[in-house]
Amino acid sequence: MKGRKSIKGLLVLAVIALFVTAFAYQASAYSAGGTAPFSYTGKIVDVDSDHGFITVQAAPNDELSFKLGPDAAVTNCNINMSASLTDLQFGDLVTVSWFEENNGSYVATEIDYAGPGMQRC
Repeated sequence: MKGRKSIKGLLVLAVIALFVTAFAYQASAYSAGGTAPFSYTGKIVDVDSDHGFITVQAAPNDELSFKLGPDAAVTNCNINMSASLTDLQFGDLVTVSWFEENNGSYVATEIDYAGPGMQRC
């Protein structure tokens, strides 16, 4: 019986180590210039280009606000051209690649937008 408990304990430790390694790899990949670990798609409900913020709503009662990171890219995905925060308008469909800072704020690393009248990127 004691042997089974120790095998179960080792298995639990192995699974925990696997999760810790996976999260550490994801964090190091981002800090080494990889892509942001999260993506959020919805329509723009607010743009504050003066302060570098955008608020996106995916569904009723489901919206997130993002601060643009220092190297954030804004791209019109329909014509594959670079854009800026000032090109974004209320109602544009966007996909935001982002990560969460230690202080809990969301930082956008890339924003792909469809533009007026488009339904998807």
